[in-house]
Amino acid sequence: VGKAIEARFGDAAAAVKKIRERGGKVVFVRFPVSGELKKHEDRMTPRVGPWNRLLKESGAPGIYFEDYPELASFQCPEWSHLSAPDSVEFTKRLVPHLQKALAQ
Repeated sequence: VGKAIEARFGDAAAAVKKIRERGGKVVFVRFPVSGELKKHEDRMTPRVGPWNRLLKESGAPGIYFEDYPELASFQCPEWSHLSAPDSVEFTKRLVPHLQKALAQ
């Protein structure tokens, strides 16, 4: 399992490099989760682990929903997906952050 996890980080960094070589830009976005799933993910894969490592190794910027009050206030009805109306509102609020990250 450890080797597979290590390979995923390498694969992600290589993919970002290929996209950039072709003129593309990459921004990683951590979308909202809530309830018991959020508690489980925080316990099993704390942000200081995979998320920070992904950004560091890929060199790509990231937007983590909890860093922005306007993105952090959403509750997911079944813990991992926004409701249809909330998905529209979340996207509207996310766009300015994406524009800023892509301008870097």
